[in-house]
Amino acid sequence: MKGKISQWRGDKGFGFILPDDGTDKLFFHISSVKTRARRPKIGDSVLFESERDSRNRLRAKGIVIEGVAQSTPHRKSKVVQTSPPKKNALDYVLIVLLLGSLIGVGFILFQSGSIENAVPYGIPAIVAVILLNRQKKPKEKKFSCARCRKIAEHDARTIKAWNNGSLKFYCRTCHQQWLNEHPAQLHETTLNRRGGCLGVLVLVAIVPIVAGVSLYQWFA
Repeated sequence: MKGKISQWRGDKGFGFILPDDGTDKLFFHISSVKTRARRPKIGDSVLFESERDSRNRLRAKGIVIEGVAQSTPHRKSKVVQTSPPKKNALDYVLIVLLLGSLIGVGFILFQSGSIENAVPYGIPAIVAVILLNRQKKPKEKKFSCARCRKIAEHDARTIKAWNNGSLKFYCRTCHQQWLNEHPAQLHETTLNRRGGCLGVLVLVAIVPIVAGVSLYQWFA
């Protein structure tokens, strides 16, 4: 139904609506007004429904003031947090393997004093170190940007940062914006990437050579 507010007592929180169809005015309470942008005023055009109260008196409910935007309840933006890296069963096995290998190397060096004899016992330690430093992935597929609060998916950049112990991530847009504001950091990041790749290449090249020499001496 349509009508206009003919009376309003702001201090008491109630008033009366005069329906457009010419019927008698209806009482209403502020709690029945759905429009929360502002309080009612005399002369406001409204949409409403009618009902009878416990004393069988007709009153208005579900009142909407026409021409006033409806306010929506404030919703907190969802925040997706990423849990820190945790060791699993394989990690503990590798730690035991690493310690055992180092103990073996120390024992052989103490017994024979020969580095060549100790090298084969050090190979498991090298393998354990490589596997312990393997790149893991967080169980959460997405994260909340620390700058704009936008929810984004993890990529190689954020996964690398997570493996390095960071729990503060930025979406691609905010990350690029930060790099533009700090060009020196962009140069340093590029150097670190090249250095990391070079380190991996050296490691991949040296490990097979050391293993081959050790096996040759082992079986000789």
